Amino acid sequence: MDYTARQLTLFYREAIRHEREAQAAAIVAANLGFAGGKEARRAVDALRRED
Repeated sequence: MDYTARQLTLFYREAIRHEREAQAAAIVAANLGFAGGKEARRAVDALRRED
């Protein structure tokens, strides 16, 4: 299947956006880990909570 240049560009932009979001999340997680305290506990609890 052939993709248009526009489709490839949109896919690339979306992939970059996801990568940047993952990097931002890793920075926040590391910051919470080092800072500790109530904010870190709330973040971990929120991640472990099942909806």
